[in-house]
Amino acid sequence: MDMDLVCVERRRKLAEGLRRSDMEAVVLSHPANFYYFTGVWLESGERLSALAVFADGRCFALVHEMFADPAAVMGVPVLTWRDGEDPYVLLTSLMADAHRTIGVDGTLPARHLLSWMRVSQGLAFHLGDAMVEKLRVNKDVTELDLLRTASRQADDVVGAVKQHIRPGVSERDIARTLESLWQSVGAEGMSFPAIVATGAHAAEPHHEPGLAAIERGHAVIVDTGGIYRRYCSDITRTFILGEPSSLLKEVYECVLAANLAGIAAVKPGVTLGEVDHVVRSEIERAGYGSYFTHRTGHGVGLDIHEAPFVVGGNDQVLEPGMVMSIEPGIYLPGQFGVRIEDLVAVTETGVEVLNQAPKALGDVVIEL
Repeated sequence: MDMDLVCVERRRKLAEGLRRSDMEAVVLSHPANFYYFTGVWLESGERLSALAVFADGRCFALVHEMFADPAAVMGVPVLTWRDGEDPYVLLTSLMADAHRTIGVDGTLPARHLLSWMRVSQGLAFHLGDAMVEKLRVNKDVTELDLLRTASRQADDVVGAVKQHIRPGVSERDIARTLESLWQSVGAEGMSFPAIVATGAHAAEPHHEPGLAAIERGHAVIVDTGGIYRRYCSDITRTFILGEPSSLLKEVYECVLAANLAGIAAVKPGVTLGEVDHVVRSEIERAGYGSYFTHRTGHGVGLDIHEAPFVVGGNDQVLEPGMVMSIEPGIYLPGQFGVRIEDLVAVTETGVEVLNQAPKALGDVVIEL
């Protein structure tokens, strides 16, 4: 698939969306948005980079002169600014008088938006994320293939890390091992810092790996992801070192049942809120509802967290091409936690599970 042609079509659809909105142009700065609409990944730090797309189909990129070479292959007109110039004045001057209502992406840093508002001469700013998300949320054939490969790498990594979980090994040791494992499978990097949590720390959903040592009978949550050709993976497996207690077995089986129920509920026409309800109900019936403290899942693509979000009250309807995590968890304060996460893609008729790493209780118990 020709990336230039793909980006032209994506920009055309974005302009079409603008014509149906109350915005006359959208200005995007997030690297993933830049890449999605131009094929160029540009991280410019504190220096403003902006891709502007207008309702009439015109577009341009404004970048600092040091990024002129990579930006030159974007397939859109590129304008540059240099240190000592005010890029916000320049950006305002490029907005024709007829374009007064501007959408911006929600990740535009406040230092940029506030500086631009200061010299904006009456421009009205709206959040343009919904319009962009409407395009990015449905992955095309190429994107799905990349996400499949990224997920296969994730399966290989969690399969390999199991061999390193032993008594006395620290959470931080496992986190460092994960870094090398991602390199070994050919990932471009990690999509987020790994979560490794053992013992009572596993009751903290986003625990940062520390010096705590893994002990016999402990549950060890390993939540990790990598990047393959700009697309992210995200997987969680909870390993158990040695024979688990009866309570740990019960909780693990409950989380696994919720994970499987959520996956089975994914199909076109179902709302994201309904999927969350199916997962949550499974845990509530077992009496652990108050210990499931986060949403069921989130979209994954160029960003590790993006639309769609599997959360109660979300009436967005599932459509083919959507990719999201299903990651129920139960967290018992002061004792342990269990989380199981897989990525799934909505198909024309149902669901494709992108992760195949084993997750039955017998598969995650590490015998000593």
